Amino acid sequence: MNHSVLKTSLNISLKTVLSGLLALPVLLISSKGYTDNNTWVPENTNELVLSYQPSPRIPLKSNLEVYSSDNWQQLQPEINNLLSQSSYPGKSQLEQQAQAYISEWMSVVEKNNHSLTPKDISQLKLFNAQLLQKKHRFNEALQELNSIPAHHQLFAQALLIESRIHHIQGHNDKARQSCGQLLNQKLPLFAQLCLIETEALSGQPEKAYQLIKTFDKQYQNSSDSVLTWYHQVAGSIARILNKTTEAEQHFSFNLNQAPNSQWFQWADMALNNGNADLVMTKMKQLEAPELSLEDGLIIRMARAEKVLGNKNTLQKLVKQRIELRVKRSDQLHAADIAYYYIYIAPQPEQALYWAEKNWLSVKEPADRELLTLAQQLNQKGVAHE
Repeated sequence: MNHSVLKTSLNISLKTVLSGLLALPVLLISSKGYTDNNTWVPENTNELVLSYQPSPRIPLKSNLEVYSSDNWQQLQPEINNLLSQSSYPGKSQLEQQAQAYISEWMSVVEKNNHSLTPKDISQLKLFNAQLLQKKHRFNEALQELNSIPAHHQLFAQALLIESRIHHIQGHNDKARQSCGQLLNQKLPLFAQLCLIETEALSGQPEKAYQLIKTFDKQYQNSSDSVLTWYHQVAGSIARILNKTTEAEQHFSFNLNQAPNSQWFQWADMALNNGNADLVMTKMKQLEAPELSLEDGLIIRMARAEKVLGNKNTLQKLVKQRIELRVKRSDQLHAADIAYYYIYIAPQPEQALYWAEKNWLSVKEPADRELLTLAQQLNQKGVAHE
């Protein structure tokens, strides 16, 4: 406890009182103010022996004040930015900062020790769903999304994420339902693209290809968000159909401002098309230093390095990373590990093991391709280039 003033009847200063504490036993022994049972009492019962005045304190804020709607509204843009930016080259570490915020606020919501509004809580759950999706905890993410009311302004965004998760899991009937609900949210182009992608993933890529070509001009004249998604869906369909040149063109759309997932797709198609030099050149231009780049980017650069016959600097770097992932049995990076054992340091058994691990949770065209190549590698016992 902090005492601001200490007084005795002699008006002794604080410094004197504190320095005199060491001599206090001697003073007490010689004092006349003792009772028979050695209990000291002042000689004058009206005498003020010691008084103090506590220093003023700023009152501690309750959880209801700290975890308030106003504070959440101020923090919300930062979390949104962290989650968004963490998907871009060299910035995946931002996900940890977002997780720290989200975990803290989710904890107080679970304990009902907050003053957030239902709207605030829906936004928090949407953020948490995005985070869970990044960690491949898809069922938990879906639970969070399902808790967002249909009348909420975030419901459309929740449907988009929900349909994406269903596509990743290979649950195309469920994805079709989520896509259909986008029509009720007055997002016809998003709903249309969502349904076309579902057709492609449901074993009808030719039909989906014709549909997306039919509406090509409509998408080209739409908003940036629709146009970006159009190129992603069109590229995925072209990839399924092995139209790799067309797929590369779609995935190159606005590539300098693209997230990691688009870089992966573009690099795969460019490498398949014999453009290893272009892959190396463009990826070398990424603003982030190589050591901070994500494994998926480094692996594709290492593949290009191997094809070009350059120094194996990147191949050594990725070898260290992959060996560490394997030691940790890192399921989240199963696709990267399989990719490495297919293209960089061919090991048929390892490639198939990790490709199958990856396929258990992620079933997109690129993942099917990895699994097929790993199976072929085991049958032939040769590397895929």
